Amino acid sequence: MSDHPFDPGLQPERTRLAWQRTAISIAVGALVYARIEAGVLGLASWACAVIGAVAGIGIGYWSKQRYRYTHRCLNTGRVALPDGLLPLVVAVVVFAAGLLAVVAALLRATGDNPPI
Repeated sequence: MSDHPFDPGLQPERTRLAWQRTAISIAVGALVYARIEAGVLGLASWACAVIGAVAGIGIGYWSKQRYRYTHRCLNTGRVALPDGLLPLVVAVVVFAAGLLAVVAALLRATGDNPPI
């Protein structure tokens, strides 16, 4: 297998970098949001931050594996490219983060304290 890029425009490499930025954004965003909402959600915000950071690290690792698989497929002429599971996982993580933000906003608006 060749280590040279398949595409002279480096599209797979640019996609890999975009996935890296997404993973870093998820991990750092979870930590920053937990710091901001610690007063409202309490300890639950830090638990969610750890989950978000682990999700970001996992997405980063998974995207690296996905790139290697795509690179191998393109250089060997195979047609089987990666499935859409990684984008689905990212969508679910972002949706869950959005739900958490809504819950925190509602708790802040009502003045209720979370059970944790």
